[in-house]
Amino acid sequence: MGIHISRPGPTNTGLAVIDIERQVDNAADTLGCETLSLTPKDVATYFSTAHEVSAATFHAESIILPCSFSGTLMKGRAKYAWRIHAAGAGYLTAEATGQTQRFLCQAACEKALPALMGQ
Repeated sequence: MGIHISRPGPTNTGLAVIDIERQVDNAADTLGCETLSLTPKDVATYFSTAHEVSAATFHAESIILPCSFSGTLMKGRAKYAWRIHAAGAGYLTAEATGQTQRFLCQAACEKALPALMGQ
């Protein structure tokens, strides 16, 4: 079950985060996911720091932990659904086309978003 956190507003990267929801899977060991948080600024930092990768690279290199954050954002005039997993795997899906971009943010996010990376 997710926790809805609505914090709309523009960021300095041209993204306007509309909402944020935290999900924690019902896994036996949630790895401390309940204590993680993400702000609209963190979402913008993630998508400006992470690197877009192919589906094959994402499948081979992503780490999917039992917690993630998701929501919607505006980039220019386009609306996107987004999801960021703890440990740095993320998705951005265009509402108009359904096209999904995959992102990985490992070493770069350790410095920019240490809480997301378990630091």
